[in-house]
Amino acid sequence: MGRTSSAPAEADPVVELAQWLRSLRQQAGLAYQQMAHTTPAGFAAATLWRAARGTTVPRWPVVEAFATACGGDLGQARRMWTAAAEQRRFSRSPAPGSRSEPVLRPEFIHTPAQLLQAMRAMQLEAGGLSLRELEARATSHGVTLLPHSTVGTVLRGERMPSRMLLIHFVQACGVSRAPTGAWEDVWERADAYRQWATGNNRRHDDHPLVRAA
Repeated sequence: MGRTSSAPAEADPVVELAQWLRSLRQQAGLAYQQMAHTTPAGFAAATLWRAARGTTVPRWPVVEAFATACGGDLGQARRMWTAAAEQRRFSRSPAPGSRSEPVLRPEFIHTPAQLLQAMRAMQLEAGGLSLRELEARATSHGVTLLPHSTVGTVLRGERMPSRMLLIHFVQACGVSRAPTGAWEDVWERADAYRQWATGNNRRHDDHPLVRAA
């Protein structure tokens, strides 16, 4: 009596992206060292090699450089990277049963939790910028306006950003279609909600943002 075949496992976008990158390199017949010498951004061979391992989601600039060096379709690269990044982002979401809210446009953001989700979405849309990259983008005359440790506490949901930190974060990501004034209004509303919730001892079920960074 034959074995009943099990249903195929759901495809992992992270693995699919890595497999696609490896196939691009094989078709191009390039070694990682050769690719490193041809990428405009100057990524090291080890960075390109890690991008094709499938153990984590590489940053978008790395995927873009990889695909460009191998003559791959950048549109497809972007779609596959976005799917992989989204999959990993949701895999780090709160456990089932915990409350979550959809990412809203600035004019509809009223709570610190909604603001946090919008900031995380901007970071992702900007290519998954690391905290160090955000810090570097907002450094002027040797002084950073986005200290990586402070931004880290904000993106982990441990505190609410200050007004200026939010503005510098939006500018560093460079993906917002809303003017600076709209984000200042967002901060005012979220901070008012935070103060109201703190004054009423109201428990935030999703993100306990009670301090301003």
